[in-house]
Amino acid sequence: MAHQDMETRIKNELAGQKPSEVTELILDNCRATSMSGITAEYSELEVLSLINVGLTTLQGFPALPKLRSLELSDNKITGGLECLQACPELVSLKICNNKIPDVASLEPLKELKKLASLDLIECPVAAEADYRKIVLNTVSQLVYLDGIDREGNAEPDSDEDYEYDEEAEEEGDDDGEEDSEGGEEDDGEEDEEEEEEDEEEGDEKEEGAEEEATVNTNGEDSSDVPPAKRAKLEENSELSNGATETES
Repeated sequence: MAHQDMETRIKNELAGQKPSEVTELILDNCRATSMSGITAEYSELEVLSLINVGLTTLQGFPALPKLRSLELSDNKITGGLECLQACPELVSLKICNNKIPDVASLEPLKELKKLASLDLIECPVAAEADYRKIVLNTVSQLVYLDGIDREGNAEPDSDEDYEYDEEAEEEGDDDGEEDSEGGEEDDGEEDEEEEEEDEEEGDEKEEGAEEEATVNTNGEDSSDVPPAKRAKLEENSELSNGATETES
């Protein structure tokens, strides 16, 4: 079976869809030495695979603002990676078994701030002394080089699994905010309850004091009655007793 050229393969893959509706395009094993048939119309494209196509250059690579994963393995690309700078959301780039000659050819990738994974296995650059150290220092935003991170851990199966752990971090932040808000609400409710209890205790004390004051002023038998008040009460008592004796 003869390999299709890239443009014919694209038409078959579209299957009636508009370019602006396509999010994934797998064109492996079609034939082209340069980009053709893919334009900026593919504005929603997130995944593009061009394995074993015969590409020798990336000249004409379109601006794909949502492209996250690009597979270019088993081609004959020697450089021109600056053509990918119009894909700012690119996270994963695989260029295994191409003809990238040296680290200098990778310099343009420094501009792809979200690029987390780069594969260069079987490229000439991978044979350079201190290859890993130099590449990771040059393209410093990388998390994985050739499927291994800086601590020697293997890369997840897909870019969806790591994505800088953005979703996990956001969820963690949201949970923390909810816990914090819940804690603040609980603290506020506890403070209000304590204030109400304090007010009730204060009211009870005031009522007790008023009752004591009533006993003191009407019962005429408390040592807490002020001296002047006590003298007045005693005087009234004496007058009352005198009046009783006179009547009898």
